[in-house]
Parts: sequence; structure tokens; C-alpha cells
Amino acid sequence: MIGLASPDGAQPVTAEELDRADLSPWFNPFLAFFLRETERCGGEVRTVRENGTLAGLVISDPAERVASVFTRSPSVAETAVRSRGPYGMYSDFPFDPSSEPFDILATSSCADVPSHAFRHQIRPFSKADLPAVLDLIHEVYGPVNDRWFDGLPSPSETGFVAEVDGRVAGVAWISTVGTYGRLHSLTVRAPYRRMGLGTDLLFARLLWARRVGAEEVLSEISEHNVASLAVAARGGMRQVGRIFFHRPL
Repeated sequence: MIGLASPDGAQPVTAEELDRADLSPWFNPFLAFFLRETERCGGEVRTVRENGTLAGLVISDPAERVASVFTRSPSVAETAVRSRGPYGMYSDFPFDPSSEPFDILATSSCADVPSHAFRHQIRPFSKADLPAVLDLIHEVYGPVNDRWFDGLPSPSETGFVAEVDGRVAGVAWISTVGTYGRLHSLTVRAPYRRMGLGTDLLFARLLWARRVGAEEVLSEISEHNVASLAVAARGGMRQVGRIFFHRPL
């Protein structure tokens, strides 16, 4: 899918190599998890090596036509972004004026989650929720890679469901790796927005992170998504950096 100038780009990467790798200011603890999830969902993984050392990792989902490049090297990132073709790609570096900035928000102490009075019924996702959750996801986003939901929840990935009047109105996910957590994919049906569901789903995940021993939690939110940025701020999350989304060519 991506033609990177690397003679050994197809060489498999080992878990030990990923544990030692420094490819991202934010996502190093999640690289092995991302790789496993990409392969589990039928995605593609490509390595970039310089003098035999892992210098970059590109993961992509052909079903959703989205990819990410993890590297400290601007030249490696630029090669991946410039050759992304019909895929959208996330990168730590902006290479064109149309790239969409995403704030990286983080909280460094889950032990100090602010107090919160829940306004809605929030519960952990279970397999029985899958049909209703897929209906919600497809309603909001259209086609997605449904293989991602196989086997969920898992020890490293769980979700929380918000119900209003007996209907699944929102869902959000958290990945945990060791003492690190990542909040992602908050989705609320249009008729139920601005009702506090996003805030309830945020605090449910922060409390879960504290329960399972995560000490640091991060999330990526588009700078255009003012509502979600405000929700994250209520949970004590603060901007620590940026990544950029490059739309398909």
C-alpha cells in the first residue's frame, strides 16, 4: 500500500524491538498493542529500518482506508505521507496546509479524577450490546471495519455504553497497556448530543483507568471538535502536543 524506500521494510518487527523503540512522543507504550490490533483486524504493517534499526512503523486499515506512521524522523514520515494514496494518514508532522490538527490531551494522575455526578445510565460494554452498538456506529460513521469488535471486551480494550430511554445513545472506548490508558472513539447519536453523555462517558473511562492501575491517560481530539475538547478539560485533561491528519490524495 505504501512504497517506502526501505530495502528491508517487510522484515517482521518483534515485541522486544517495539519495547525498545522510540518512535513517538505519545504512543510508544501502545505500539505493540497497535500492531497486534492491526493484524487481528486484517490490516497491514510495514517497518522502516535505517542501518538495521527500526526507524518507523506504518500501520493501515484497508477496510477504513486510514493509516498512521510512527517515527521520530521527519523524512520517514514525509515519505509515508506523500505516498499515502487513497488512505488518510496520521503523523506527528504536518506536510501540507490542509492537514487537520489533533490535540494530544493527557492527565498524569488518574488517582486525582475530579468528582462527577453522573446524569445518565452508563455501563460497561458487553457482547450483548454489539448489535445496538454497531447500529450506532454505522449510523454516525457509515461503514467501518466490523472485525475490530470481534473479541471485545478484552483485558486491554473495553467500552462503556450510555442509554437514554432504553436506547443505546452513546459509546466510548479505552485501551490500557500497563500503567497507560488511551481514550478513543467517543460516539453519541445526534439527537442525544449536548445532554452530558460525553462527559459521563469520559468519567466512566477515567474511573475505569484508575481501577485497572493506569497512571497516565491520553486522547487525541480534533481541534475542530470544540465540544469534545471541553469535555476532556472537565476531566482534568490538558493539551501536551499535536498530531496531524492528512486526508487521502
